[in-house]
Amino acid sequence: MTTQPIGRPVLRLVPITDPTATTTDARWREDAACAGLDTELFFPVDDRVASVEAPRRVCRGCPVRAACLADVLATEDPARRYGIAGGTTPGERRVLHRAGLTLSVSTVGGDVA
Repeated sequence: MTTQPIGRPVLRLVPITDPTATTTDARWREDAACAGLDTELFFPVDDRVASVEAPRRVCRGCPVRAACLADVLATEDPARRYGIAGGTTPGERRVLHRAGLTLSVSTVGGDVA
């Protein structure tokens, strides 16, 4: 059995209807790597690799990327998916939604410092 370090966030894909899936609160936005950046960066004109590389680069280094993705999966209207969120394109989030999955974010051993 593998143990995880105390205080590390744990992500798991869960069914959208899973009652144990926790939702995140909006405080994660304060620590987001994109805070203060021009939001237009995260709404490229298409999903080509060249178009989405810049926002994905920001997301890759973001300490709250998982919370961002969990939040967008829980709240976005499936008929209106736009932009890069949590490092994913609308098409990637569509695949998760069609599979009936979302992310649950929990912490092992207490709060993340």
